[in-house]
Amino acid sequence: MVDRSRPGHYNATLLEKRDLSERYFLMILSRPPDLADPGPGSFIHLLVPGEKRFFLRRPFSVLDCDESTLTLIIVEKGAGTRIMRRLPVGENLDFIGPLGSSFPELPGKRVLAVGGGVGLAPLYYYHRLMSATRDTDLYRLLYGARTRTDLFIGNFDWSIENVDFSTDDGTYGFSGNVVQLAEREIERSQVDVIFSCGPTPMLKSVAALARTKRITHHVSLENRMACGMGACRSCVVPVRIDSTACHRTVCKDGPVFNADDLVWEELPEI
Repeated sequence: MVDRSRPGHYNATLLEKRDLSERYFLMILSRPPDLADPGPGSFIHLLVPGEKRFFLRRPFSVLDCDESTLTLIIVEKGAGTRIMRRLPVGENLDFIGPLGSSFPELPGKRVLAVGGGVGLAPLYYYHRLMSATRDTDLYRLLYGARTRTDLFIGNFDWSIENVDFSTDDGTYGFSGNVVQLAEREIERSQVDVIFSCGPTPMLKSVAALARTKRITHHVSLENRMACGMGACRSCVVPVRIDSTACHRTVCKDGPVFNADDLVWEELPEI
């Protein structure tokens, strides 16, 4: 777990940029030497460089991190991410982080991770961290996309074990959505805990599945943010703690939550 109370303010160099598909791309940054180790689920808050009209930072979950680099997966959704996709290698980038909570370490538990879109980042990173310390047979990653090209086959390191794919159009792997694939996997083998990250409709379906199967579920939300530190409260979500309704900020109290605490029917569609 990172220390969220003392995030750092850093500058990093864009070392590599790689298109993964029509919409998705990777950015590999130099890692500042004093950056705290990010956890799987924590994020950095990145400033769009050279554009004063983009005064709000953009949050991006960490896909991978080692001693010298920090890797992000980004989907082009608007003007800000379009500018970032066109940045030249060598560009100086300003960010704050690491911020937010992480998926919990669960020694001995069989974890089924369900991801879609950029929700791949914390789930993939969790597996990378596990592979250095524990038996990865306890962790299974399911990743779904609309079609084969958004699975990044051939552009990504899928040498990790226990990974299955689904495509809505049946062009690769399981034919159907990733939640249907998750249901099949639960029927086939024991699952103690579910992790999920991706679009809100997918997360709601995973939450419903987890409740039906009575499986503990931890979810990472992808809400829009402004300050990234819980001050502006632009990213609040409704929760219910011990039968008491209240609100929590995704940036500071999350982005990882126990799914049972969220009021799913009131969550905004992201």
